[in-house]
Amino acid sequence: MRKIPGWTDQLTDSVTEGHPIKSAVLEGIRAFVTGKNVVWAAFKGLLSGLSIKAKILLALAVVLVALLAPVLLVVALLALLVAGVIAAVRAATQ
Repeated sequence: MRKIPGWTDQLTDSVTEGHPIKSAVLEGIRAFVTGKNVVWAAFKGLLSGLSIKAKILLALAVVLVALLAPVLLVVALLALLVAGVIAAVRAATQ
């Protein structure tokens, strides 16, 4: 019975080697069976199956989104402000 977890880990490694989606699915199933958070386990499985280059690109994308999110929020607020001013001017002229 003590050898079963080792065997399942070896099987998982051999099946998912180089396949991040398979790794994510198997980790999600393993988490479901053990009663853990399925989404977090699948995400970690996906990350573990990615290549180093893909991990670096993913990290750069996350940083880029984090840096651009405040800028997009300011642009959206300015657009709403301009729309409000235009609506107020139109209402005043009628």
